[in-house]
Amino acid sequence: MERDTMMQGSRTLHFYQKPGKALQIALFGLLFVAVGIYLMVLGFSPGPDHSIFGGIMGILSLLMGVTGMGFGVRRAFRFSPILTLDEKGLHDRVAAANAGFVAWTEISKIEPYTLMNQPYIGIDLHNAQDFLSRRSGFMRGLMKANRGLVSMPVNIPMQGFGAEAPEILREMELRWQRYGHFEDRLGGHSSDGWPEE
Repeated sequence: MERDTMMQGSRTLHFYQKPGKALQIALFGLLFVAVGIYLMVLGFSPGPDHSIFGGIMGILSLLMGVTGMGFGVRRAFRFSPILTLDEKGLHDRVAAANAGFVAWTEISKIEPYTLMNQPYIGIDLHNAQDFLSRRSGFMRGLMKANRGLVSMPVNIPMQGFGAEAPEILREMELRWQRYGHFEDRLGGHSSDGWPEE
């Protein structure tokens, strides 16, 4: 599938989800559904193993599983790009808590990191509050929850891109340096990979 297109004389890069990764998410969702049904039956049925708490955990597991299955199946058969880089900024549609459009001029720092052995690109902003205020309430909540785990407001998971991840990082850095307004350039890491956890 062609990733590079020419748009108004400027090179725009489109990156697509690897279907195998999305199907893995769907399979994990199916596993959560099975566990949820088992816990619900065990928890809400009469007998020695009856447990309201177990039944509630089953409902939560079922809901998470259905959500994961839906997300994975939708992503596996999605033919539109989930990440686009152009001269204005990046268009992030990678995860459920995606950032949407982020202008290069809004970015103050781009830094790769690993979390639970998974690669991410963290993006800090000159004015994170202004950026969050433009998001819907639901997306704002997800992004704030993410910020409780990591210090940056925009976090793009790279595990679904495979060998393209280092290329995405390089291209982000090049465009940010070319089009962004920033004080500190990247420091302390190589564009070829992620730091050790």
